[in-house]
Amino acid sequence: MSDKRFGQPPSGDRLISPARRSVKILMIGQPDDVEITIARLYQCDFCRVEDWSRPLPFSQIQQATIKEPGEIMRIYVRSMTL
Repeated sequence: MSDKRFGQPPSGDRLISPARRSVKILMIGQPDDVEITIARLYQCDFCRVEDWSRPLPFSQIQQATIKEPGEIMRIYVRSMTL
């Protein structure tokens, strides 16, 4: 049975090398809101602030999100509490 909390496969399943796969997390919003959200993710030990790219203008998002074969996208929208 898989650990749904972390998305881990059952122990008998073969894993594909993590060195060849990645998940891209795209955050789009007002600059202050994006920075606040990144800081909150850091506080939850989700990611390091320095691992995010530099801020990109919206016009460069298409270039930054080149799709690899077989990839899908899901979007999570969360309202900011100010």
